[in-house]
Amino acid sequence: MYEHRNIILLSAGLFLLLTFAVVSVVYAGEALTLDQAIETALRNNPGLKAADAQVEAAGAGVLRSNSGFLPKVTLSETWSKSDNPLMVFGTKLNQETVSPADFNPSVINNPDPASNYNTRFAMVQPVFNGGKEYLGAKQAKLAREAAAQDRNRTRQETIISVIKAYYGVQLAREYRKVAVQSLATSVENVKLAEARFKAGAVLQSDLLRAKVQEAEVREMVTRSENGVKLAMANLSFAMGVPDRSDYEIEGALSPKDPGEDLGAVTGEALALRPDLVSLNLNRKNAETGVSQARSDFIPSLNLMGQVDWNSTRPAGDDAKSWAVMAVLQWNLFDGLVTTANVRQAAANAGRVRALEDQMKAAVQLQVKQAYYTFQSSRDRIAVSASSVQEAEEGLRIVQKRYEVGMTTFVDVLGAESALIRARTNVLQALYDNNIAEADLKLAAGTL
Repeated sequence: MYEHRNIILLSAGLFLLLTFAVVSVVYAGEALTLDQAIETALRNNPGLKAADAQVEAAGAGVLRSNSGFLPKVTLSETWSKSDNPLMVFGTKLNQETVSPADFNPSVINNPDPASNYNTRFAMVQPVFNGGKEYLGAKQAKLAREAAAQDRNRTRQETIISVIKAYYGVQLAREYRKVAVQSLATSVENVKLAEARFKAGAVLQSDLLRAKVQEAEVREMVTRSENGVKLAMANLSFAMGVPDRSDYEIEGALSPKDPGEDLGAVTGEALALRPDLVSLNLNRKNAETGVSQARSDFIPSLNLMGQVDWNSTRPAGDDAKSWAVMAVLQWNLFDGLVTTANVRQAAANAGRVRALEDQMKAAVQLQVKQAYYTFQSSRDRIAVSASSVQEAEEGLRIVQKRYEVGMTTFVDVLGAESALIRARTNVLQALYDNNIAEADLKLAAGTL
């Protein structure tokens, strides 16, 4: 019985241990690809949520502008009471309660107060207002399209921040590997100097220099560890999630080549850059605003109809009447207000055109800068990669020469430092190359 109980407890403990191990495997290091990081950021970014709200507001503006084509229908209830002779007589007429006694001069001149409840159903149908409704709808649609382009640009800026943070984590982890490699080299050099010192072949200063170098490299390892943590925090911030340091970042920094020539990329930028497209739509909107302002010079025609019920009680239907009207209105002179509005709209359109021309030039310059930076980063990769091989071979030769007393330990330290610089330079070149590719896509509006 006792043994049976031990077997049960042992089995339960083993089960819990395995369960904990599985949970640890699932949660200890969640794999995270760049696409997943971008998708997470697009879901959480407050700027994108604000841009979505702006697009929705612009969509409501389109709905409001379309209302100009539709009739306006109102229902009202009005109560009034007065002893004004004209109003009292008119009230009785509207209530259809006029009697011969009401024509008595003394009654007409000094009437008793009269109350009236007027129920009115009215409708106004625009027929032609100089194209205001059409132009207003056109402006609202242009504003909605511009808001959508602004939202797309915000999306691209969100993506570039995630890309830089994601590559930053990869760079920090590669730096850490270099630091660990360098520490192994420093430890080896300490052993080499110590062996030479014990053999009486060198002074103690060589051993002290080796230990100082090792301490500096250990500090480098510590900084690289902190760099990884900071890079992970930056990535979490870019994704809009709580800080985590256990992501398993997939992929590695690898060389990238420009897929198109400068002319093709520039053409894409002028056609696709969301902020440039948005400014182009705003320019069209401003030009439409000039026509909108000029429409006040054109006559307008509207139809109106109403049905009235007048009674001595609320919502009564004692007396019913109706009226239909056609209103033609032409602004012959309004103190130059319309003229001033047209000039203001024309000036605003000219300002937006100038801004669009300025932005086109700026976009072309940004594309050139990003393209040449991309090309330069690719060349740097080739140069830095070869320098690593040369630095490794140089260190090996210097170490061998130091072992046989053909050089000083200063040369060993110099070769070690050169190798560290070469390794970090190739990492920086790879990182700059990947970032340059993303910057070029951002400049071209294709990110």
